[in-house]
Amino acid sequence: MCDQKSIYIHIPFCVKKCNYCDFFSNTNLSLIPTYINALQKEIKKRSGSEQKINTIYFGGGTPSLLSIKDIKRLFKTIADNFRISPDAEITFEVNPGTINFNYLRELKNTGINRLSIGTQSFNDDKLKFLNRIHTAKQAVKAINDTAKAGFDNISIDFIYGLPFETQTIWKKDLKQAIGMTPSHLSCYMLTIEHGTPLYKKFKKSLITPLGSEDMSALFKKTANFLNNNKYEHYEISSFANGRANRSRHNSKYWSMKHYYGFGAAAHSYDGKTRSWNHRDIDAYIKDLDSGGLPVEERETLTSNQKMMEMIMLRLRTLEGLDLAKFQTLFLDSFEKKYKEILEQIFAESLGFIKDQMFALTLEGKTRLNSIVEAFARKTL
Repeated sequence: MCDQKSIYIHIPFCVKKCNYCDFFSNTNLSLIPTYINALQKEIKKRSGSEQKINTIYFGGGTPSLLSIKDIKRLFKTIADNFRISPDAEITFEVNPGTINFNYLRELKNTGINRLSIGTQSFNDDKLKFLNRIHTAKQAVKAINDTAKAGFDNISIDFIYGLPFETQTIWKKDLKQAIGMTPSHLSCYMLTIEHGTPLYKKFKKSLITPLGSEDMSALFKKTANFLNNNKYEHYEISSFANGRANRSRHNSKYWSMKHYYGFGAAAHSYDGKTRSWNHRDIDAYIKDLDSGGLPVEERETLTSNQKMMEMIMLRLRTLEGLDLAKFQTLFLDSFEKKYKEILEQIFAESLGFIKDQMFALTLEGKTRLNSIVEAFARKTL
């Protein structure tokens, strides 16, 4: 049994939609009060008063569109229905275009102890391309204000690999970031997702994405530069200034731990079954108002699905896949089952086994998707 679980709360509201984002969000901010009421109902319905919670994550959307009063209401509902560990990591995503110093100071008093700042870049041309609502100047001020407000656990989010990105442009972002000494950096490669405004531009040949070789070079430049500046590359997009500053919440996902997901489009996992809520806010609220749960669908994972998820998630991480744990869980030898795939990986120096752990090299991580696909063809 999983001793301590995690809670994810989805706040699906944005001032405007970023053109690269395929996460579920809504720009009708008048729905927020009704949505908060529905969230409280869901938390109460799925309460586990004996269940200890050691990470809570407010994601979005833009959680920093919530008032301090609403945040406190949600905290009280969680505390009334679950046992929050005294040393719980409580993360809150903020957009630099929606916060000021007073808001951050009040936010610090709610119990939130970790901020994830959706900076994306310190380059105004990049921010304009991404359709962000803030400027580079606002991003710098937001980061400085979070420190002044008393937050000492700060993660900065970046996106790189834009069509016009060069190593020089990206390195300037990274240099400015580490100069502000955040505890954590999340660096995501730009992906052009189906259905997004960026995808429509791509289909009309209005933009030309960077090639795979350029993307790989940027990825390796990122890893090497940050490692050389004492940021541990502990997950494919995540860098921590010391092991203690790893995201405890996200690490739960990569280790297939159990978590509750509250809110429209939120996912939950109990070790056997994954469920997800309605993406549609009206449907989410309607189900809760009628006394039901807002679950759109449930899926009981097969042994092979769990096996594949374990491989896919663990290969994203620095430590990699625990071969003894794989054997215990699936009563099968990883090395025997995937002998041919592993031989190919070793021959190309894309991965290695050390101390009963199978992990990818930096070069291997540049080819993560194709490596995972090879394992999937053998597994599913």
